[in-house]
Amino acid sequence: MSGGIIAYEGGKAVGDEAFGMEFFVSGDFADVFRMSYAMEEGLQQLYLLLEEMCDDKDVKHLLDRLAKFEEGHKAKLEALFPDVLDEESVDSDSLEGGFDREQILGHFKARKVRSNEIIELGMMLETQAYDLYSRLAEKADSDETKEFFLFMVGEEKQHLKFLSNEYDKLLSIDS
Repeated sequence: MSGGIIAYEGGKAVGDEAFGMEFFVSGDFADVFRMSYAMEEGLQQLYLLLEEMCDDKDVKHLLDRLAKFEEGHKAKLEALFPDVLDEESVDSDSLEGGFDREQILGHFKARKVRSNEIIELGMMLETQAYDLYSRLAEKADSDETKEFFLFMVGEEKQHLKFLSNEYDKLLSIDS
């Protein structure tokens, strides 16, 4: 992501600003937590499925690292809030940012999975989650919920930093 605003090529976000918020604003803290956890689980499963579809060892390694990030994120959530996550199954069809897993998998089925596409996909999903959690923190009706969303914002920021660094490495190889 070198170059900052100077390197900006005019891409714009699309969609409704309130997209995805309906899953969070009407529930109690436990519901909010479970939905967030489910999105982490969904993204981890997506990365693992993409890894199975891939032949390139470097791309497989990247996907494995990304899946492990999500696993670590879930472990942090479980450690911070051990009483909230119950034994109910988690819906792993939900993805960070509210995207459809099958649609994303369909995009990659007919093509060779490349590192730059995986990094861009990860950045898209993590950015959506970062934005969603930021907006939810502003609208939170309890300190506990606000603190949780701010924690999630920090986690997504770390994921974005990793992806940005990976993208910079990829660009320096291509130069």
